Amino acid sequence: MLDRLALAAAFVVTGTHLLCADRLIAQEEREPGWYDEAEVSLVLTAGNSQSSTFGVNNRLERLFPDSRLSLDAGGIRVEARSSERSAIGTPGDFELVEQPDSRPTAENYFASLRYDREVSGRSYAYASGGWVRNRFAGVDNRWTGAAGIGRQLIETERTTFQADLAATATSEEPVVGDADSFAGLRVTWDLGHQLTPTTKLTSLLIVDESLSDTEDLRAEFDNSVAVDISGVLALKTGVKLLFDNLPALQEVPLLPAPGEPPTGTVLVPLDELDTQVTVALIITVD
Repeated sequence: MLDRLALAAAFVVTGTHLLCADRLIAQEEREPGWYDEAEVSLVLTAGNSQSSTFGVNNRLERLFPDSRLSLDAGGIRVEARSSERSAIGTPGDFELVEQPDSRPTAENYFASLRYDREVSGRSYAYASGGWVRNRFAGVDNRWTGAAGIGRQLIETERTTFQADLAATATSEEPVVGDADSFAGLRVTWDLGHQLTPTTKLTSLLIVDESLSDTEDLRAEFDNSVAVDISGVLALKTGVKLLFDNLPALQEVPLLPAPGEPPTGTVLVPLDELDTQVTVALIITVD
């Protein structure tokens, strides 16, 4: 289903480098200044089946000698279009009437701001704030602030690996139910590995744990492989898993029997796991 599995072909223009922005420890490879990378995806189908998928992501960075400020924002919207057809007249003489209908089947947006500063050697401190809206997952608004420390654990010619630990404060407004605010902990890992001279693997894991309810655990696991086609083009495939151990609730009609009118509504939990699959063509601009 499109609200659980989003598959898109994307064209990406990056003004910095082929893959995700390098972390603070590795930024000596780039001069201080402004950097930006943007990703736009569009998929259209027409005919008997009509749908559209539009996605956009952008990262704006300001690099300093020993720190970095980054702004990320983006979203995706999948919309299905159909027509209800009816005929007016007699079997031998009728007029076909179509009533178009359009509805989103997946939609989520995000924005985040993060500041990293080198502390000593491979260690750094950071602070961040972010906003998420994913109504199909039951989240109308979620605001999260985080402050923590991290360390570059592996830094070789082919592999980089770092981990963060942070305290968080979250305010959440669900689509159904009351708003909630709570403190938590966040653990992050960020891995990059050059599989071959033209192929790179990246893996990002973010785990958020609520301190008010330890069963309320969320995780985002984003993995991708990019293959360099030429000095300008690369092909990238990725899989993102979004897990919520205590998913939001959905209001559904209550029927006394199949085919009968509803007598009310009940609240049921949404799925714990959402999956997004992407295929991207990356265009690099120096």
